Order: sequence, then C-alpha cells, then structure tokens
Amino acid sequence: MAIKASGSSLALSEIATFWGGSQPHSLSEYYAGGSLVFSGAEDEAGNDIPSSGNPLNVSDFYSTHTITVATTDFECNTSFGVPITTTTLFTIPRGVSTLTITLYGAGGSGGEGDESGSGGGGGGGGSGGVVQGTLTLSDNVQTNPSVSYPQTVSVTVGAGGKGGDPDKASGGATFITYLGQTTQASGGGHGGGHTNINGVAYSAGTTNSNTIGGSFSASVNATGTTADGNQAASGDGGSKAGTAGKSLPSNPLSLSSTGGAAGTLASNSAATGGNASGFGAGGGGAASIDRTGDHHWYGGRGAPGFVRIVVAS
Repeated sequence: MAIKASGSSLALSEIATFWGGSQPHSLSEYYAGGSLVFSGAEDEAGNDIPSSGNPLNVSDFYSTHTITVATTDFECNTSFGVPITTTTLFTIPRGVSTLTITLYGAGGSGGEGDESGSGGGGGGGGSGGVVQGTLTLSDNVQTNPSVSYPQTVSVTVGAGGKGGDPDKASGGATFITYLGQTTQASGGGHGGGHTNINGVAYSAGTTNSNTIGGSFSASVNATGTTADGNQAASGDGGSKAGTAGKSLPSNPLSLSSTGGAAGTLASNSAATGGNASGFGAGGGGAASIDRTGDHHWYGGRGAPGFVRIVVAS
C-alpha cells in the first residue's frame, strides 16, 4: 500500500489518511522521525522525507511508503543431516499492509513391515496439508503508539515423520502466528503397519484439517493426502509389499516433492521403505518377506514442510 504517484495533485488529507494524525492537520506533523512518519521513509524517487528543521512539501509524499516486493523462504534446520522442526521470526517491513504466505505441512513416515505371525507390510505415509493466501496486517502503515514495532510473524516449519528404527511418526505441522492468530498446514499421518512384537498391526495416523486464522484469507486450503493402512499378508507364510508415500494434494509453488518408494519383495534390503524427497510428501511403507532371516523392516522418512512469505503491498 502506498500514496499515489505524481501526476495529479496530492491533498494533505490523503497524506493524513495514510500516515495518521489528529485534526486539524498540519504538514509539520509529517516530518520523518516524528511521531507519525518513521525515519528513513522515502518518496517515489528514493529520497528521504525531510526531518524536522528542513523544508517539507506535499510533493515529498508521492508514492510513500513504496514497498519493494520481496520473497523469503523458510525451511527446517538439520541435526546430523536430518531435518528438525524449526521456528523463526519474520520481521514485517514498516508500511506493508498484506503478506502472501504459502505453507506446506510435513509428510508422515511410512509404516513398518514384519513377518512374525501373520504380519504384513506398511502403508505409505500421508502428505502434509497445503495452505496459501493473504495475511492482512494490523496498524502497520503509520506509527501507532499502541502497537509495538517492528511487527513480526512467527514461522514454524514442521519436520517429516521419522522413519526407521525405532518407530513410525506423523509429520509435523507447519504454521505461522501473527498477533495471537495461527494459520496452520497440518502434517501428514504415518502409514499403518506392523510392530516388531509378533507383527501386531496398527492403523495409519490421523489426517488432520488445516487451521485458518482470522486475519488470513485462504485461496488454497488443501487437507493432506491420507496415509495408507497396514498391508496384511495372507496368513503365516505370506509376504506383502508396502505402498508408496503419498503426494501433496496441491502444489501451488511447484516445489520438488516426491513420495518415498514402496518396499518391495525383491530382497531384504529392498523391503525397507524409501525416504520422501523435497517437501511435504510421505515416506514409503516397508514390505514384509516371510522366512528370509530378517523379520522386521522400517518405513521411510516423510519430507519436511516449507513456508514462503512474499511482501505483497
């Protein structure tokens, strides 16, 4: 948001609408570094608005405050090469009125395979949800004594569900919080599978809905793709392949995102579920191969979440 560009007359009332102040308005209210106009505010030519003691004209306010469109991406940090849930603060530039934000929840791990008893393979992990839309900011245009500056958005990027030993796990939610309101892309559920204790079956993790905060207008609100359940073998002596990790329900940023490969019956090493790659997809479910010497196989890791914030106006 900005005051109009030069080419037509600019009224003091238009300056007041943007920068605030009390009636009757006076141009002297709007020196940079005062209570209304922040130090460093620029006109359309890139010149600083004058500070107190210098000549000040209505024409100094054309195209103020000009906002440069900028994009900031947020990903998980890693620990020993594995993505971990990461929280960061995004500082909102003064004068911005809206942000375009895209969130990807993390994928769940694939389910385990086990050949004990009847046993069976693991289901592919579910993908994270996807949310995209506009966050409308409050009182970020003019200096309002009731608002603390600079304003920030807290950004948390969820880690993918951990595959492999010791267990399965659902993906972490990815969310932003602004002035106490949270918008969230939920993590994907883990695949169903079979434990390493007598091959007892367990169900897939829950697919949760996304959450939209009151100041957020969503143009995309896609719930994550549901994980597959356990893949039962046909009784004792049976073998069963896993299923592949689930793809994103929507990919508005065209990010790299591939579900983990399903474990197969080709060999003991091939029975392990594959890790998802990129962002948001689920890990592959493990296979179960009867009487090969190995008894238990783990699902693949889900892909981490992602956030992009674009300064829009």
